[in-house]
Amino acid sequence: MEPGAVSHSLGVVAVTVFALGLRHGADPDHLAAIDNVTRNSLRRHPALSRFSGTLFAGGHSLMVLAIAAGVGFIGSRFSAHSAALERIGTWVSVAVLLILAGLNLYALNRSRRGGHAHGFRTSLLPHRLRHAESAYAAIPVGLLFGLGFDTSSQVAAYALALTTGGVAAALVVGAAFCLGMAATDTLDSFLVHRLCTRPTGDAERVTRRWSVAVTGLAVGVALFELAQLLGWHPPVPDLAVSATLVAALLAVFAWTMATAKRAATAADAPTRG
Repeated sequence: MEPGAVSHSLGVVAVTVFALGLRHGADPDHLAAIDNVTRNSLRRHPALSRFSGTLFAGGHSLMVLAIAAGVGFIGSRFSAHSAALERIGTWVSVAVLLILAGLNLYALNRSRRGGHAHGFRTSLLPHRLRHAESAYAAIPVGLLFGLGFDTSSQVAAYALALTTGGVAAALVVGAAFCLGMAATDTLDSFLVHRLCTRPTGDAERVTRRWSVAVTGLAVGVALFELAQLLGWHPPVPDLAVSATLVAALLAVFAWTMATAKRAATAADAPTRG
């Protein structure tokens, strides 16, 4: 395989894995864990608590990168079958994105009918971590999630890391996943911080809209990759797709924050009246 082809292939994989990371960060259990740490640390670390999602993603990323390196090492032993592995890995990632999107929407629909979802994996954490008032508690919480509490999107990312045929390239794939996850997790904690410091009676709906919107972005990337698998050649480079994805995520976040502000204003109106 030519160097240019390898570079292009890695770019496609990185975009897909970045989308997997975005969707991973929108998982209801991620939202619940970040919500928990942000609320608990608000009094002790009022400024740092808004970055609890970043700290959570940092702890999570340590395990993701370690596993990605191991998977990349294994993949290098099967370099003769790299083309077949690449195709299998891409199919796995597309399937996981679409399946998890459906499961996400199902879980969000259930939480709408049954109140706030605290997250099954969060309930498995040690008592001291669940009730810690330090924003830095997000780091070990994220590390524990990376150990196996939350593996669906990670499995798809590792399937793609396996196709890169080397530790260095697998680490690039792992880093792309971590960047996507960190972006969503950071915005998660910013949103929770905003909802805590300026309460609104519609907080559940605002959070749900954010999760649905991020999941929708991941589905868009899955359909984009599916079209490529079926033979479509996109007219734009992978870097442009990544930039569009980031811009769309920021636009969705801005819209969500504006929605939260309108809901808070509406909730304050009877009090002022």
